[in-house]
Amino acid sequence: MLNTIVLAAALASNSADVSETISVTASREPVSVALSGTALTIIGRPTIEALSLPLVKDYLSLVPSVSLTQSGPLGQQVQVRIRGAEANHTLSFIDGIEIGDPASSGEFRFDTMLADGIERIEVLRGPQSALWGSQAIGGVINIITRTAPADGTALYGEAQAGSLGTVRTGIGGGIGNGTTSLTAQASYLRSDGYDIAGVNGDKDGYENFTLHAKARTQPTENLNFVAIARYTSSEGSFDGFDYDLGVPEDALSSTRTRQLALRGEANLALLDERWSHQLSLTYTNAANINRNAGAYLNRSDGGRTLYRYQTSLRLEAGETRHRITAALEHDRERFSSADIDPEALSNQRRSRLQTSLIGEYRFDWAEKLGLGFAARRDLNNRFANATTVRATAAAQLGAGFNAHASYGTGVTDPTFFDLFGFFPGFFLGNPNLKPERSRSYDAGLGWSSGSTSLDLTWYNATLDDEIVSTYDFSTFLSGVANATGRSRRKGLEASARTSPLPGLTLAATYAYLDATDQRVAAGLSVREIRRPKHSGSATVSYTSQLFDIAASAAFTGARNDTDFSTFSAVRLAPYTLVTLSGAWHLTPKIDLTARLENALDRQYQDVFAYNNPGLTAHAGLRIRL
Repeated sequence: MLNTIVLAAALASNSADVSETISVTASREPVSVALSGTALTIIGRPTIEALSLPLVKDYLSLVPSVSLTQSGPLGQQVQVRIRGAEANHTLSFIDGIEIGDPASSGEFRFDTMLADGIERIEVLRGPQSALWGSQAIGGVINIITRTAPADGTALYGEAQAGSLGTVRTGIGGGIGNGTTSLTAQASYLRSDGYDIAGVNGDKDGYENFTLHAKARTQPTENLNFVAIARYTSSEGSFDGFDYDLGVPEDALSSTRTRQLALRGEANLALLDERWSHQLSLTYTNAANINRNAGAYLNRSDGGRTLYRYQTSLRLEAGETRHRITAALEHDRERFSSADIDPEALSNQRRSRLQTSLIGEYRFDWAEKLGLGFAARRDLNNRFANATTVRATAAAQLGAGFNAHASYGTGVTDPTFFDLFGFFPGFFLGNPNLKPERSRSYDAGLGWSSGSTSLDLTWYNATLDDEIVSTYDFSTFLSGVANATGRSRRKGLEASARTSPLPGLTLAATYAYLDATDQRVAAGLSVREIRRPKHSGSATVSYTSQLFDIAASAAFTGARNDTDFSTFSAVRLAPYTLVTLSGAWHLTPKIDLTARLENALDRQYQDVFAYNNPGLTAHAGLRIRL
């Protein structure tokens, strides 16, 4: 059954997968989705398998108020914006590892995230800095991979080939014996791509190899250890840009990206599991190496080391539950860049430290009322210390109706690129930048009956000290500065889901966004670029003993962009991308699969002057043992 969208205030999902009624991101400890009070979307494995899309970013277009932009084919930069916030205002996790790339504007490289072996994707909308720290102004994306059975074995895999010379394979599995489990996944994707510049030049291809593994052991009833390791190596070709004509120009340029993420965790439960303790260490490292015709040009490296201790005490009296959580984090970020020119200003090595104190209180009553409050104090060695807060409320009103609301403040520190510049030399950093600060609130009303649920959420957000681009026409140098005005974002999110017949599921979303920024106090507000005013999605799936079929349509409305040859505003046309997919069950364990992407063969642009591919077709096999 396609189980796509579960909003925070909706009643528990009718899916057989009970875990989809619990969020591990909406609070510092797992919390009921119905009582979390947060605008939350969960995409489960049934949706991921039904659509069989190659990258995690492909599923994010099904989430209300999430917009994506990609400058070309596979491997080109993907930017994810939530509720009109900037791309580096989205904080991303995979299996509890924060995976933002300090060597790439602080954003996670969603263009490198393959969807093989993914169990579920949680998307929280609105400021979450009080829970998870800097960058969570727009929201949080948490990606959770599949886990081995508690006792037994599992094997799964898929192979597909199709248009643009695309080959995709993935195999994974796990084994558990009750106290110890091990899960491993290997994925590979290659595509010949196409010529972005459109001048009969070289094709801009892409290749990605990813390994992911996690192990868990429980030596006693109240103690367990978890270890996670992830490695990605990818390479993508790209073209240059002709700033005189404002169009891409053919070039033999490429970027090699390597990402390593490690996490070790120990969990101890006392007082009949009412008092929990968690100690963890996370290490990430990323390298981006740029070449032209195979010759080295420059590279950037970044990473972080995060130490965390968290304790949580749960108190219960009848149907009333209290939970008090406290956490201490120490975070070290590092960044370096090296140019082929040893005298280049972009050659640098930087680091920064932050220690954070986090507290959270939750009150739940009888699965009918949920209240939460969180506060965080960040002690930073480069910026002023910051305090952020978040409050949530959810209530079941009877007759299937439910209400939810949240308020939060957020902070995003300038990236190393913003502060100190990067390649090429005509971009200068600004070491005097201040962190961006956000304030947001939302409120929503939902209704649920049987397999049908509806939700409507309204939100309003402001952003102070927004970091905006600058350009000096006398020196032809670009840079950044804090805007003196205030940026405003407000919008409406709607979601509906129903299963009118056994095996048939329908879901739809719609989002309205009004996002403006104000460069100068009391000055003119202008609409933010690459953010559609209207967007939405629709999905349908049907499962049977003989076959499964699914379709999705993601609509992106008109939005503004910039023509960098004249620095004038341009309007990007709206478009709808349709995906059709199906699986024929050759045996109970083996499927023949097929998929059409951009089935209507639409010509569209996410970034001005960068065309995207038309219709592509793919077919393959899938096994489940």
